[in-house]
Amino acid sequence: MVHAMNSAQAHRGPDDEGAVVLQVGDGVVGLANRRLAILDLSPYGHQPMHNPDTGDVLVYNGEIYNAPQLRRELQQAGVSFRAHGDTEVLLRAYQRWGVECLPRLRGMFAFAIWDARRARLVIARDHLGIKPLYYAAREGEWFVCASEVRGLMNSGLHCGTISRRALAGYLAYGAVQEPLTLMENVFALPRASWKELDCLGRVTAQGTYWRFPEPEHGRARREQEVAEEGRALLEQSVRRHLLSDVRVGIFLSSGLDSTAVLGIARQLQKANEHVNAFTVSFSDDPIYDEAAIARVTAARFGVQYHEYPVEESTALRWMRDGLAAMDQPSMDGFNTYMVARAVREQGITVALSGMGGDELFAGYRSFRRVPRLYRATSWMPALVPPGWRSALARGLSLPMNSVVRSKIGDIAAAGPDFLSIYFQTRRLLSDRSLAELGLKPAALDLTPNYQTPELSAEEWVKTADPVASVARLESAFYLENVLLRDSDVFGMAVSLEIRVPLLDLDLVDWALRLPGEMVLPRRAHLKHLLRTMCSDLYSKAQMEQGKRGFMPPIGLWLRGPLRETMEESLRALKDSGLLDPAGIEPVTETFLREPESPAWSRLWAMVTLGHWFEQHKSAPVLVH
Repeated sequence: MVHAMNSAQAHRGPDDEGAVVLQVGDGVVGLANRRLAILDLSPYGHQPMHNPDTGDVLVYNGEIYNAPQLRRELQQAGVSFRAHGDTEVLLRAYQRWGVECLPRLRGMFAFAIWDARRARLVIARDHLGIKPLYYAAREGEWFVCASEVRGLMNSGLHCGTISRRALAGYLAYGAVQEPLTLMENVFALPRASWKELDCLGRVTAQGTYWRFPEPEHGRARREQEVAEEGRALLEQSVRRHLLSDVRVGIFLSSGLDSTAVLGIARQLQKANEHVNAFTVSFSDDPIYDEAAIARVTAARFGVQYHEYPVEESTALRWMRDGLAAMDQPSMDGFNTYMVARAVREQGITVALSGMGGDELFAGYRSFRRVPRLYRATSWMPALVPPGWRSALARGLSLPMNSVVRSKIGDIAAAGPDFLSIYFQTRRLLSDRSLAELGLKPAALDLTPNYQTPELSAEEWVKTADPVASVARLESAFYLENVLLRDSDVFGMAVSLEIRVPLLDLDLVDWALRLPGEMVLPRRAHLKHLLRTMCSDLYSKAQMEQGKRGFMPPIGLWLRGPLRETMEESLRALKDSGLLDPAGIEPVTETFLREPESPAWSRLWAMVTLGHWFEQHKSAPVLVH
């Protein structure tokens, strides 16, 4: 079983593999790992790793960027080391501090450690859920966990069905909403949390070691002082993230985030060391091609620049490969797969990304839109029913396409509720469309926003500070459920580790403590504070440009080269028995009628879901 689960994740670590099975009383504990060698390339980095002093055994995925500092602290306490990798540092840190080591770690990680002295298995995940960890259990009988859901599906233990709760969340947002997974009774370990279990899989303790901090108000501070603090933390984070025994690449787009990471990396590197920037260019789609600006940026910093041109035919082939690589369905992330694949084909196994800047430093239009919509709906008389508000809003938006009209009506019906307005701005399918598919939140024990009730997202909303509220909501939902999950899955699908220096715990903790007016003053450009922090790294044109982003022209492809894939996937979705087929037709018809509207994204979410069903239709877990 352990070997079968490990084989299902071979793409995550092609450099080495290992497994160990321990007989513990009446139970059996199996631990296995696939290794992508980045730190300590010697055999000393092999996992599972044993602690000869305690008998503890560790399997671990990720990087601990402050491992050198922790190593020195442990050595001063008398701990000796055989190797120089971060895995042994984590193993020894647990030996000394137990789960209290978790707040000391700066990095991205998911790990399982067998505590031999206490006969307990401890699993844990990093502060923002950068690295995934999924588990399933039958209490008192067995417990399994893995970095991907497909690993659990390969265990032979869990024979469940598709979760309709997760299915509803997926269609509402284009991604499964944690802690759910698409499989019933398979869950994601929440970010910044840990669990302790006995050898029969019974939970004996659990906890959370970090939470979003409260924004600090009432202390007047100069903007320059704050910007200098942030710059120092960002430089510290980039320095940490460059820790590697292999060549490190940096994703470079035309945007502010990747430019800041590259510029700081160049300043930190020694004169004789090379910084390698990688840009994927799409000459067939000049609207999305960022190579011209990236090329100038790389030349300005004097780094080694690698441009990988991808033609439409290659992009389409990679799109199909990306569909096959999905662990769970996702309507996003295929741009990440293409960039990751292009960089991996250049011999790079670790790359730095600018992900996280939009959430921490107010880069999305939602930071303006959600507060504005909240203020607008707050003026509506309380006695006006939601249905009337929705009808009025739809009437006022008649000149717009049907997707936008529907969205505006749903937002009007949601207000004045800050949390519901935020979720509506991120929504894919409307309540009406989901109901036509046979998915209603109350019947599925979900909130009206298609989230699990235990998330308690209300605690992150402070209407007196809407910018800080949006930052927490974007980090908790869009960043974690979409961007980070897709980055991990699609990066590791090609055996590329993607690092995110803008999401270093020290930087995140600092940024989320700032009051919103410091991050994004009124009438300022989005990412105002980041622009101030890194003004010396940006050209004049970059300082003035708005947000840019690459997304393949999927809507165009669905009407052309992906038409057959679309039809096959929708057929599989209709045949699954999980959705009312009559609810699929209106989404398809809207797209065909308004192909230039956002309707393509609604249909694409269904296509990726149907494709996933088609791939797994022979698996026993899909029996409904």
